[in-house]
Amino acid sequence: MITDRHSPKKVLIFRIGQIGDMIMSLPAIWAVRRNWPHAKLTLLCDVRPGSSNTLGLDVLGPTGLFTDIEHYAVPTKKQDRLRVFVRRLRLLLRLRAQRYDALIYLAPSIRTSEQVKRDVRFFRAAGITQIYGADHFPPVPTKRPDKPFEVGPSEADLLLARLAADGITIPHHGEGSLDLVLGADEATAVARWRETLGPDGGRPWIGVGLGSKMPAKRWPLERFAAVIAALIAQHDVWPVIFGGPEDRADGKALLERLGRGYNAAGALNIRASSMALRQCALYLGNDTGTMHLAAAAGTPCVALFSARDWPGAWYPYGVAQRVFRTALDCEGCYLVQCVERQNECLTRITVEQVVAGCEDVLREQAVPASASIQPTRAIWTTNR
Repeated sequence: MITDRHSPKKVLIFRIGQIGDMIMSLPAIWAVRRNWPHAKLTLLCDVRPGSSNTLGLDVLGPTGLFTDIEHYAVPTKKQDRLRVFVRRLRLLLRLRAQRYDALIYLAPSIRTSEQVKRDVRFFRAAGITQIYGADHFPPVPTKRPDKPFEVGPSEADLLLARLAADGITIPHHGEGSLDLVLGADEATAVARWRETLGPDGGRPWIGVGLGSKMPAKRWPLERFAAVIAALIAQHDVWPVIFGGPEDRADGKALLERLGRGYNAAGALNIRASSMALRQCALYLGNDTGTMHLAAAAGTPCVALFSARDWPGAWYPYGVAQRVFRTALDCEGCYLVQCVERQNECLTRITVEQVVAGCEDVLREQAVPASASIQPTRAIWTTNR
């Protein structure tokens, strides 16, 4: 336990990645804030020049958790080593000038030991001697012949465990906060968007995440159409498409086919999307940033996972859920695009299974709050 007398005054928090990575780091960041309520926190995150990837500062910057935000550009293959070195040196000097008392090291759990050692050397060179979270990384699961991966802990809980090992008090397992501190700005953005649309007839919304920047994570569009059509027929739901501008055309085509719904893809920013997802009875979609925005909104999730990663790490955190994932002999491939097997792990997930999962969640939402319901449940397929 760290006493107030030893509490740092200026803390640098290192976290890289996109929407899901940032949201999964929120329980750890909130734990730091609650341990050190008076510390000034600075976020250090990455940006990728020329990429459409969402910036960490767009997700976490407006929360008010941070006094300042630093970022560094991830080098491209075309950049020469001298330019990369100069940029890193400038970053090091900027950090050193700030005289941080401590570093919260929230690098992804799949970071190799050599990468961790390299990062620690950099931050020590920046004058930071107190480093939390750089030890006690979990072993990366390895694929054993003829045996599927076991479901592992969430990335959020893995980050928290590393902090706990260094003396920082953390919440109980699975109970970390995903609070994005949404407020009037996000509510106003959603209200203005709604003003441009026709009525929904008072029907319950279901948020739909069709896309992913990784083709290996996309369930077929026609299957989404079949699931939503069944839910419309049986429950009179109102589909709302979420995502980035790249998802807008698919969303438009799907809604035209269904004959109803709203297209928020590219129309609402990240944080306004999370606010709108609060109004949804459930989220249905791929393993993508929108799914994590739904979890941050407290919306139950029906999520379709490829087998590219090990199960559990990126399941929606802290909400009721139905997760579908097929364990194949090639799981853990980390492919961005599956050419050889054409996303077989996803295409084995059937429309009937997903409809049943959605109906389970909708039934649970209709049960009085006093009834005994497990807050988080997952199912996944293991057929080969």
